[in-house]
Amino acid sequence: KDPYFLGNVVLSVIVFTAMFTAYTYLADTLEQIAHIPAGQVGWWLMGFGIVGLAGNWLGGQFVGRGPLLVTAITALVLAVGMAATTLVAGSHVWLAVALAVWGIANTALYPICQVRVMQSASHAQALAGTLNVSMANAGIGLGAIIGGSVIQHLGLGAVGYVAAAIAILAVIVTPAVNRLKPRTAA
Repeated sequence: KDPYFLGNVVLSVIVFTAMFTAYTYLADTLEQIAHIPAGQVGWWLMGFGIVGLAGNWLGGQFVGRGPLLVTAITALVLAVGMAATTLVAGSHVWLAVALAVWGIANTALYPICQVRVMQSASHAQALAGTLNVSMANAGIGLGAIIGGSVIQHLGLGAVGYVAAAIAILAVIVTPAVNRLKPRTAA
């Protein structure tokens, strides 16, 4: 019944769909596009996770400065990182940089989305938090489905670009969600 809350939940679905359209197939991208030996892919994924610790901390630090604005900025950085990964896959140094950008933004969005949705429903924060997690899981599944379809129709090399486009969709939707915010009487 609360359009602002529902808009924030939908925004989380879009963000998580973007994240997992590409992340679900990151190991394949590393092996088949960046030509990382299979035995080293796990180390690259571990590095992605380690830089994510910084992203988690940064997300927690900045979310208080305006959850919707921080969502939009971080989704834009996410889009850059995901798209750049394929572009620079031929250079392992630049690939590491692109993955760091992607990993930091990716993991920053976890607390950003959680706090944003919970703040949008101050009257029922526990319910908002659990609903956000459930809908994030729906986004994860949807992202995997979209990524698989992209691979089938456009090839593995297009996954990062499509994921970036979905992240840009999140950026575009953010002002519409903001307009749903109830105005307080002056």
